[in-house]
Parts: sequence; C-alpha cells; structure tokens
Amino acid sequence: MSDDLPFHARFAGLDWSADVPLDQFDPVPLGNASAITVRRQAAPGLPDPIRKVGRATIGAAGVRFDCDDEVSFEMCGGNSIGWIQGPDWSGRLPVSFFSSVAAITLAWRGMLPLHASTVVLHGKAWLIAGSPGAGKSTLTAELLGAGARLLADDLTPLSPGPQPLAWRGRPAMRLHPDTCATIAQAAPAEPTGDERGKLLVRPAARAEDQGWPIGGILLLGSAIGTGHGAAETAMAYGSILFRPRILSALPGHPHLRKALLELARSVPMALVPQVWQFDPASRSARLDQTLKAIARLDAK
Repeated sequence: MSDDLPFHARFAGLDWSADVPLDQFDPVPLGNASAITVRRQAAPGLPDPIRKVGRATIGAAGVRFDCDDEVSFEMCGGNSIGWIQGPDWSGRLPVSFFSSVAAITLAWRGMLPLHASTVVLHGKAWLIAGSPGAGKSTLTAELLGAGARLLADDLTPLSPGPQPLAWRGRPAMRLHPDTCATIAQAAPAEPTGDERGKLLVRPAARAEDQGWPIGGILLLGSAIGTGHGAAETAMAYGSILFRPRILSALPGHPHLRKALLELARSVPMALVPQVWQFDPASRSARLDQTLKAIARLDAK
C-alpha cells in the first residue's frame, strides 16, 4: 500500500499512486497495493546511462525523460517514477507524463503501448490507428455516436500474447468543437491550449475497466499494409507503436518486437480513408464504411 501518497488512479489495468494529482487518469480510492508510484525526488540520479534518444536518456535500470525546464522524470524498474522540479514547474504533471512517460513505463513492464484510439463494440476492442492528424479521434467520436464505448484515446495499452487484450486508457479525448457536439459528455469540455482549438472532452460512453479481446485494427490514410508480404505486414503493425524510436531503444526491445509479431499474427487490420471532410453527409458515409470494415474483420 502507498498510504503516504494522497492521489490514486487507474490506467492500463494498473493502480498508480502519486504525491501530485494524476488528473488525466481515472481517479480511484486507495484499495490495492499500487503497481506504480510517482514521487518528487531532489535531483537526477539515473545510473549508467547507455544512450540518448530524443528527450529520453536510457539506462540499464530505467529511463530519464526531460520536459525542457518544467520537469524531468526518472522511471526505474517499471514500478517507480521520480519527478524533478525545474524552474518552470507549473505544479501539475504535463501531458507528456500521461503519454510518453506512461508508455515508456508500460513497455518496461512488458506491455505494448500503441499509438491508437480504441472503442469497444460487439464485445471487442477496435483500434483506430494512423499518423498524427489522420482523424483517429474524430472517427472514434463518430463510432461513439453509433453505440461504441471509449476504451482509450491516442495511447492504447495492450497486454501482449497469442490472445492480446486492450486496456483502459485516459478518460478524455481531444476533439474539435464541432465534433464535441456530436457525442454525449460526462462533464463540460475544457480548453487545452491546443493551437488547433481542440477541447478536452470526457465521453459519457466508457468501456468497463477490464482487458478486452481485440477484434481488429483500422489503419487510417496509409498505403502501408496493402500488400501481403511479411516485411510489409511487419511495417504496418510496427508503425503504430507509441514513441517507436524510444521504445525500440529500451533494453527489452526484443520483447516488443516479439509482441508486435504476435499482434500481426492474431489481430487483423483493415485500411480506411483518412478523415478529410466533416459535413454531415461525409460523416455518415465514413461511419457506414467503418462499420462495414468492422463487420468484415469480425467475420474473420
């Protein structure tokens, strides 16, 4: 138990405890022993760094992730994250903690973090993947309007294996205002400071906190995966790994490669067009095409 840490949350099927609010995860009362603890530490202390990839410095025992002058994080062993306050510390954990740092921590623990939004429909998880700006969140919101429930937005945690399971991600989505209006919301939308004007929205339709079998992956706006060769298939599934350069440099990267190959063998993928148009007719046609793709994958 982490009785000295006042903030408790669930993410990726795991209990997290912290000395600062975990406001982009699902809050829960303290009940179980925390799998991951988050605490302030006085100074950097990552021993024996091996290499640097972007903002991440990777060592044999953990990873440091730097957020400019705001804050740095040191993840050790997949179960402990220390945060070191910088001169521009705002008092709140930045978005990068709930995305990059969380993904690195999960990968270190043997999970598979994917850059995908996920809904639950017909008792299965359906992943919506694609490059930034391809329309993952927009299509996810449209599926919520057709009876699906949100499991994760942008970062989807999987437990790998011959029958992989998808777990709950963050409870909120970043959506354009016109898309916000199309879904039922559990709380009023909040501004994000996003230069595109996106809002932070918590959909009312949430999937239960459990591992869900995966029905398939919908890949938006990409020619990758249109062939049938082993190399092209591996490239298609590898393209949706979250922060691939960093995760591929971790000491456990052979495990990640194996997990991606197992995913390619067990989970089918379909291509769907990138989201370009937002008028009602385009939304209706896109939703119909997506539901037909889900039906085809579900029949395999």
